[in-house]
Amino acid sequence: MRLLEVRGLTVRRRDGTELIAGVDLDLAAGERLGIVGESGSGKSLTALAVAGLLPEGMTVSGSVRLDGVELLGLPEREMTRVRGAGVAMVFQEPLTALDPLMRVGRQIAGPLRGHRGLGRREAEAEAVELCRRVRLPDPAESARAYPHQLSGGQRQRVALAVALACRPRLLIADEPTTALDVTVQAEILELITESVASEGAGLLFISHDLPVIASVGDRIAVMRDGAVVEQGEVEPVLAAPRHPYTRELLTSAVAAGRLPGDPGWEAG
Repeated sequence: MRLLEVRGLTVRRRDGTELIAGVDLDLAAGERLGIVGESGSGKSLTALAVAGLLPEGMTVSGSVRLDGVELLGLPEREMTRVRGAGVAMVFQEPLTALDPLMRVGRQIAGPLRGHRGLGRREAEAEAVELCRRVRLPDPAESARAYPHQLSGGQRQRVALAVALACRPRLLIADEPTTALDVTVQAEILELITESVASEGAGLLFISHDLPVIASVGDRIAVMRDGAVVEQGEVEPVLAAPRHPYTRELLTSAVAAGRLPGDPGWEAG
């Protein structure tokens, strides 16, 4: 059975304007699917629709199944339970996802208590262990810090720890490295791929950056103007892209020497 099956996903504004048009996606457990496209292509909106986090005033139709369970139309109380052990999300800017007034250890412990039913002390100990897993320096001290006391890369590690706390079946990472410098980007990408591999989870990775997608994904879906214009395994798509937009993305990346295997390639 597929872990994630998306069929005919369509998102509209309240006035009927179509923003996402009939998107179909499949993702198996342990597989990594990268969605690439320019700003406004609909890739992040697709991720939000899968997670049931669309902004107010938007409607969604089609089908989103996780482990065979239809998510579209689920009451919010049930969808809240799905978020955590079912689906977790890492966003581009962790400061928007983290509470600035709460120590990061408590933020990691929150889902451990709410979704996994751990007691306070057990959750706190597990939060420190998660800090260690995401390679925060001095995990116990990092757990006592507030978000503003950490660097951008460290905050993103905390956001990943929060997402991983409930061992989700599907991790959605929406431009998680865009705001980071190149060295930190590479570390976060490695951490994300290692984390989903160790849990056997599926990864839906969103980026405007084709070289990043090429380094992370097993398969790729190319989006433009709210539609998937091409998808398939990464190597065949990059070796022989069929759609003009995919060829345009590839040409730009090759010209910059920014694809795996190119001299001087960097994922960022």
